[in-house]
Amino acid sequence: MKVKLLLFGSAVNIPETTIGMGVSFLSVWMDHVGFTSASNQMGALGYIFLETQEVDVGDLDDERQQIFSNLHGRTVTFDIKPTLFVKDGGIARIAMTASMQSGGNTVDKKIEFVAENCKGVSVTSNALNIVCEMLQMDNTVAELGADQIVSDEDVASIADAAPPSDGDEANA
Repeated sequence: MKVKLLLFGSAVNIPETTIGMGVSFLSVWMDHVGFTSASNQMGALGYIFLETQEVDVGDLDDERQQIFSNLHGRTVTFDIKPTLFVKDGGIARIAMTASMQSGGNTVDKKIEFVAENCKGVSVTSNALNIVCEMLQMDNTVAELGADQIVSDEDVASIADAAPPSDGDEANA
């Protein structure tokens, strides 16, 4: 199975509080079938725009193949641990978990992979944890993600517009 992920998210503390608020939008392609969602959580403060290369996660057992090849309407937990990077060359460890009921118990089915040479910007305080319900994309939109989703020029513009990290503000 081949997986590709696109994620945009931002989270900040509400002024004069320690309460964080964020938003994230993500799309994932499982063997070139696209699914998308949004969430009001990120699980960490910061800013991220992450586009992975297509990663071959190998052959899955029949049960996981069936689950992850059709994520429409399924709640999925994404645990994403990106390195700090700007524009390209980032690394992200990604785990996708789909929970299901079986005999009165919740059973988690998971796939994990490492995506290297990611494009985008990653300035986050910790690993990200996003839980959302996935919806299947229209085929036309999903086909756009099969190659490069965002041009190199757009990635550079996004990186330039990213908010500075605390260390950058001190040098400004």
